[in-house]
Amino acid sequence: MARPNVLSIPERLDAYADVTGDGVVMAFVDVGFYPHPDLMHPARRILAYADATCDVPDGREFFSPQVFGWHGTMTACCAAGNGYRSGGSYRGLASEAEVVLVKAGVDGGRVRGQHVAHAIRFPLRYPDLKVRVMNVSLGVDPDDPHYQDVERAVEEVVASGIAVFAAAGNVPGRKVGAPGSARGAITVGGQHDRFSPGNADDKVWPSSHGSHHDGLQKPDLLAPAIWVPAPMLPGTLTAREAPPLFALLGILEELSAEHGFSERHSLSTPNERESIGALIKSVTGRIRAQKYISPEYQHVDGTSFASPIAASVGAQMLEANPALTPSEIKEGLLSTAEALPNVPAHVQGAGILKPRDAVDWARARVAPSSKKS
Repeated sequence: MARPNVLSIPERLDAYADVTGDGVVMAFVDVGFYPHPDLMHPARRILAYADATCDVPDGREFFSPQVFGWHGTMTACCAAGNGYRSGGSYRGLASEAEVVLVKAGVDGGRVRGQHVAHAIRFPLRYPDLKVRVMNVSLGVDPDDPHYQDVERAVEEVVASGIAVFAAAGNVPGRKVGAPGSARGAITVGGQHDRFSPGNADDKVWPSSHGSHHDGLQKPDLLAPAIWVPAPMLPGTLTAREAPPLFALLGILEELSAEHGFSERHSLSTPNERESIGALIKSVTGRIRAQKYISPEYQHVDGTSFASPIAASVGAQMLEANPALTPSEIKEGLLSTAEALPNVPAHVQGAGILKPRDAVDWARARVAPSSKKS
């Protein structure tokens, strides 16, 4: 079979399978979203949808897939998706967390600081949602007039008891921008792993690093930023192309194995076998080039996806110990991270995210009176 070999995020990170962010509410700030089945079935886990760019969200836009909504949909699902469309195979670490989605993009996905700051502060205006973890996988240009307000918004939200995770960015020669530049943010750079639980030969994904603030190191740690499985946005060209490619590949592989229903359907000549082989190679090449891993999922890359993976571990930690503060979540993640050898600290922060160890750290901090007998 020429199909890609895929590990789920929990398998790949050797995470606890029975710690799923249950009871934790996660907020995601991104350019746009779609209520994907991985968040809506078998039970709806989207508590709220908001649009920080206007006074009244357009529900029609939310429920009709928009091209710019692929990014936010994938970030939310790689953290909190339950893999519903894959039979649970491609689920995130916080697959039972409830989510709040806050759109911050305009004009097809452009990002403005004023909208990002407004989106980050959303949980402050609606405390009844009880958001405990926020992920922001977008950045604001340093010359944006509201750049510093984005950083202030992060600090305000963290002070309220919400852990804020932010993508470092994917430009090694550039310093981390807002919101990841905020001191209170848990800023996540990229890990280039070998798609396996072990860390042998892992390296740093080309991530932004460095800070505009004296004495501050960014990123804080690393998480997988390559070969992250995520659902495709329904209705897009990629979502329409993948299913027929996989269907055609299945037919060609059956023909190649000469599983026809009669002699008439078998490949009787070398030319026929060569033609089928060439077609299999061509279809497989397209599947790999597009990073399709199934008819409805594909691999995605970048710190935009490393950050929500780290955020989902934050949700796991809160399930294990709901009393944790944002600073304690950060301490637990950084103290259990594994440093990559021969990589400068200012590039990798504390090192590679270790979900199982972080959850163990959280459990060890549970007050004796709160532990179940």
